[in-house]
Amino acid sequence: GVAIIIFDPTAQWTGFLRKCQNKKMIEIYPAFGLKKTDARAFNGNVHQILNARQIIDIKKYMVPGEIHSFAINRLDPSDIDILVANTMREVFHANLPESPELKLLIIFDEVHRLLPKFGGSGQGFIQIERAAREFRKWGVGLMLISQVLTDFLGETKANINTEIQMRTR
Repeated sequence: GVAIIIFDPTAQWTGFLRKCQNKKMIEIYPAFGLKKTDARAFNGNVHQILNARQIIDIKKYMVPGEIHSFAINRLDPSDIDILVANTMREVFHANLPESPELKLLIIFDEVHRLLPKFGGSGQGFIQIERAAREFRKWGVGLMLISQVLTDFLGETKANINTEIQMRTR
């Protein structure tokens, strides 16, 4: 019942829009309380972003249970930075009602691409930091994905409620 918006710089998140047919994956469903018949595709769409200044109307994509993947694989890191910063500002401008329940989950994969050392200006991270501090009052969650923990700087890391670490030492 939660709307999901994914910013996908690798164009790999589209699989959620197809029914799982991977036999190995389906075999482990029972370990998670699922039945084989639970395999399904999610509603939603893939949107290719070619213009970093494209405005994404958050309310338009806040459809409960739908996944909207914004493929940003054709953008340079500096352009991804602009798109992310503008999209975070759009959430602030959307005038969403306060909600104690999660209504929208925004996922940023390969978030390290926003760092200056990888071509970002830092503006995207500033807006993500602002989002991490304030979005939860509107029922908006953030999932930030990167391979290195130090990619999450200062107040952004301080406002992370749940961390999932794999293969870290």
